[in-house]
Amino acid sequence: MAVGERGVIWADAHGFSVHGKAMLAAELIAMLERRGVQHVRAGVADTPIAAMLAAMGGAHQLVVVQPGTDRAYVALFPLSALEPDRRLRPLLFGIGVSTCGELAALERESIEVRLGATAVPLWRLARADDNRLIFSPSPPEAPHASLDWVEYALKDPTRLLFVLNNLIERVCTTLITTGEGARDLTIDFALTNKQVHVEVIRASRPTANRRTWVRLARTRVERMTLSAAVTGITVHASTIAEREAPQGDLFDKGLASNQATEDAVARLIEDQGAVVVAPQNTAHPLLDERTTWVPQVPRQTIRLTTLPSAVRERLQPVKPQLLLQLAPSPLSITVETSPRRDHLVPVRYRDANGWHEVVNVAGPERVSGRHWDGDTAYAREYFRCVTREGVLVWIFRDANERKPGRAGTRARRRETSNPTSQWYLHGWWD
Repeated sequence: MAVGERGVIWADAHGFSVHGKAMLAAELIAMLERRGVQHVRAGVADTPIAAMLAAMGGAHQLVVVQPGTDRAYVALFPLSALEPDRRLRPLLFGIGVSTCGELAALERESIEVRLGATAVPLWRLARADDNRLIFSPSPPEAPHASLDWVEYALKDPTRLLFVLNNLIERVCTTLITTGEGARDLTIDFALTNKQVHVEVIRASRPTANRRTWVRLARTRVERMTLSAAVTGITVHASTIAEREAPQGDLFDKGLASNQATEDAVARLIEDQGAVVVAPQNTAHPLLDERTTWVPQVPRQTIRLTTLPSAVRERLQPVKPQLLLQLAPSPLSITVETSPRRDHLVPVRYRDANGWHEVVNVAGPERVSGRHWDGDTAYAREYFRCVTREGVLVWIFRDANERKPGRAGTRARRRETSNPTSQWYLHGWWD
């Protein structure tokens, strides 16, 4: 139903027979009268304009316009029933048109010439040519799948996952056909105690990958606690969005293989398990040799509980901060330097993407050790540099190069780094 202007309530009866439409209108009249609404009238017709005129100007409380006679019925009413624009009223009076039937008998060309284009909508209504959309189109139903059983009840997580696997596959198939992905899946568990246990699982980005959703559902089912056995499961995509632009791999955004990458990651997790690693640090002075990653065995007995509001209020929000991203191995670069006191500072460097101007430099930070072992000895000078693009990078130089002499003048002199020295890009902050 929809509420319109002039106190009119619209009801959609498409698909009903004439008798069914009349019965529906009579029930609506009785319902409104029970709620204290007086002088209720109803009209039933194929077009909105005929139904409105039948309700507002009909001879009885309920008027049914027979199918196919809307134009003849509207022709009986005066033009004032259509509430024409004030600017059109003198023009209509001037050509001697006072009823809907007289206006409908004219041709459209004569209407546009005599009354103007603004009179065409009124002419259409007089002909019962009403293409207004009283009811907005219904939104498409979200992808969903359900399964109920009454002969038995389930509480075993393995059997529940077997059912969920099938339901999630049906939902993902529907999402793939529409080219969409789900951000959230809502799972409703119907219990034997007449309650419904709701679980909402969320992916990091919109996806229609079945393996991803099954893995997330398995993690949630293994940790949840039900108050009774399950007699039915419903899965529906509660949040739907367009899938993100394709990417080549986990870090490359240029190739159309994101689905293959997601499948590969899901298969690895299924085969190897959810491998969790934790850093183990030593006292080594070099950062790239200080940390090793040790696999951890996840505990399956963890229960997630909701924190009390008093505890959540005491938690301090995490402040954003820059994180140092180390390259898998230091990247060799070419650096132009300038002398400063007893060392050289970089003024620009070149990597695989070209030259980068350095606008600010902090350093050097000198690190050395293992001088007794020539094969593993190290001596580095680290610099924190800000490029003109605003990127904070971390570069270092092999400090075994010869040092520049002290300059006898304050004039800055830009020179290329000594060919025997080697510079590296060790990481960046983002």
